[in-house]
Amino acid sequence: MIQFEQLYKKVLPVLQSKMEEMKYYEYDGISSEDLWNFCIQKKWRKQKVEDLRVYEIVETIYAIKPSEIVSHFQIQQFHSANWFSDVSQEELQELLKPKSTNEG
Repeated sequence: MIQFEQLYKKVLPVLQSKMEEMKYYEYDGISSEDLWNFCIQKKWRKQKVEDLRVYEIVETIYAIKPSEIVSHFQIQQFHSANWFSDVSQEELQELLKPKSTNEG
């Protein structure tokens, strides 16, 4: 779901232009919605998006470096990944049980 959909539609040509630039530099896996959500979550997180002027939004979008958005999505992947999804409950308990020490 796109937040601030009217504003998104207004700046969609700018987002698409930025996407073309990113494709030129071979960053293909990012959509205009991803770019928009990145701006909302990272660039404007301390601001009211509805109070931003269109030129400020355009300036922010054009100033984004491809490495910024790639890093953001990599960090999101690390936070959302379930590292133990392929491990059964028994295997997980076996992995996490305390190591026994046999002194003797």
